[in-house]
Amino acid sequence: MAREDVWIAESVYRICRNERDAIVNMLKFDGVKTMEHYRELMGMLAAFDHVEQELKSLLNKQEQIDE
Repeated sequence: MAREDVWIAESVYRICRNERDAIVNMLKFDGVKTMEHYRELMGMLAAFDHVEQELKSLLNKQEQIDE
């Protein structure tokens, strides 16, 4: 993985983390309007968790290769 690719992956990881945190805060602090909204937020949360996990795995593999 090129250094530029690592930078992009890290940037996407940070964006996912920030969006995920915003959703968690919305869930915590009564930002949910309807049950449909709740389901949508939970789906988004699951998607961000999945993307974060995949990026973390790729970055860890690259880190091992670089060592």
